Amino acid sequence: MAGSDSSITDLEETFNRAAKYLQTLVSELDSGQLLGFYGLYKQATMGPCDIPRPNWYQMQAKHKWEAWKNLGDMSRETAMANYIHAIAKINPSWEEEATAESAGWTSVSKLSNTDAELRDADKTFLDWVKEGNEAKVREILNGEPTLVNTLDEDGLLPIHWAADRGHVGIVQYLIRSGANVNSQDRDGQTPLHYAASCGHAEAVKYLLSSGAQTIADNDDTYLIFIDSTGMIILA
Repeated sequence: MAGSDSSITDLEETFNRAAKYLQTLVSELDSGQLLGFYGLYKQATMGPCDIPRPNWYQMQAKHKWEAWKNLGDMSRETAMANYIHAIAKINPSWEEEATAESAGWTSVSKLSNTDAELRDADKTFLDWVKEGNEAKVREILNGEPTLVNTLDEDGLLPIHWAADRGHVGIVQYLIRSGANVNSQDRDGQTPLHYAASCGHAEAVKYLLSSGAQTIADNDDTYLIFIDSTGMIILA
């Protein structure tokens, strides 16, 4: 029995190190991988999903809930082991590279803000967009104007990311530089969907003032308008 308890403790310690190490990998992962890690993390730390399904118009919450719920009755120990295996599959040397630093780690429960810390020299145009560095976005876009309408590997445009992060100044500049305020990603979601689902009221207001329409996505989800109190309401 004592050996079994020790084994679980070792597993938990390795899992915690893996969860912290994930921060160094986030910029390399797509949204599907992040959702997978989110589901396993919740299963490992809280057990099977027993919370109600989010409202149908809460897109991000719905995707995260499904990633967790789909794990069914998987045990916490199995979820931890699968999480560690998934990290090792991405980088077999992760334990050797992991450091003891833990300050500032944030759970992957917030998909809209899980970017790893990168050196400035390593940052791409989208990294600057996500970070909210308007000066750098302007500088790069002035030299490479086609980037404003360049899809990333997830089928998102820079304006989707800026709306997702609530960076109103960058949204404004991207639109002035030729971004389509009603552009849709693979799921049919527009910048308005992203801004509204993340609760960025000012970004939603600006998008609406710039001609954003309440377009249905591929799941027939419509959004959104702002009332006089600034609340985001389902239209």
